[in-house]
Amino acid sequence: MKRMLMALSVALLLPAASTAHGPAARYTSLTRQFAEFHDATAAMPEKDRVALFRQRFDALFPGFYEPADGQSEAQFQTNVAKSLSGFDAIRADYEKVERDFPVAYAAGIRHFRARFPGFKPVLPVWFVHSLGRMDGGTRTLRGKTYMIFGADVIARIHRDGTIGPFLDHELFHVENGQWFADCKPDTTIWCSLWQEGGATYAASVMNPGADDHMLMLDLPTPIRGAVDAQWPLALCTLKRDLDKSDQPTYASYFYGGGPDQTFPKRWGYYLGYRLMQRIGKRHSLAEIDHMGHAAARAEIDRELGAMIAEAGGCPSASS
Repeated sequence: MKRMLMALSVALLLPAASTAHGPAARYTSLTRQFAEFHDATAAMPEKDRVALFRQRFDALFPGFYEPADGQSEAQFQTNVAKSLSGFDAIRADYEKVERDFPVAYAAGIRHFRARFPGFKPVLPVWFVHSLGRMDGGTRTLRGKTYMIFGADVIARIHRDGTIGPFLDHELFHVENGQWFADCKPDTTIWCSLWQEGGATYAASVMNPGADDHMLMLDLPTPIRGAVDAQWPLALCTLKRDLDKSDQPTYASYFYGGGPDQTFPKRWGYYLGYRLMQRIGKRHSLAEIDHMGHAAARAEIDRELGAMIAEAGGCPSASS
C-alpha cells in the first residue's frame, strides 16, 4: 500500500492530461486520475482517504475540489466520501463517457461553429469527476473562469442522445459571455434568466424539433406542466423577484431550491426559455447573443409585461 500511494502521489502531481481533436477541441482531463485514486486508496480508512483526496486534487485543480458556495467543510467531505464509495456503481458508464467525450466535444465544436463561425473556446476547458455537482458549466475559481464538464453527471443524464444539445447550451454560455457579462457584484434573477434562458433557447434553435428532454427541461422532474398549471402565478412571482440576488431565491429558480417552494426545481430555465422564444420572434440568435445588459433587461421587461397582461395581470400590491 505504501508503494502504491507513493506511485499515486507521483502520478497525480504530473500535469493533467490534455486531449485534442484539433486545437479548438483541446481540454484538460482529470477523469483518469480520479479512477486511479479510487483504486489505489480503496483499502484506506474513509477519513484518511478523503483527506488525501483533498490534498491531491486541490493541487491538480485549485479551487474546484473544495466546498461549494453554501457548503460546509463537513458536507464537502461527505460528498467526497460518497463519490469515492459510489464510483464502482457508475464506473462502466463513466468510462464510456471518458472514451466518447473527445469525439463528442470535437463534433460539438463543429456543430456550434455552423451557427457561430467565429466561435473560439476562449475559456480553459476541464473534464473531471465533479463529485456529482454538474454535467457542465462555467465556474469562476480563485479569480479565473473555466468551462468544466463533469463526466460523472454526464454519465448519469446524457446517455440517450442529449449530449449534442447539452454541448450547444454550454458553448453558448462561452460565446455569449464575450458580450453579456455576469451581473456584479451579485447575480440577479433577471441576469441569470437571460443567460440560462438564452442558452436553452440557443440549443433549441440549433437542434430543430428538440423536446423538453433534449433541452434539459425535465431535470430532475418535468418542469413545463407544473409551471403551466399555475402560469399567472409563475409570471407574477418572477416579476416580483427579478431584481433579487440572495442565494435562497437564486437557488429556487436555478438549483434545487427549498422543500416547500411552489414550483419545480430549475424552473427558472423554463421561464427564461419561454421569454427568449418570444424575444426570438423579433431578434435573430446572433442579435440576442450580442445584446448588453441594458438591451437585455429592456427585452425581458417588455416580454414579461406582455405575458402577464395576456395571463390576466397580477394582483396589486395593496390588495
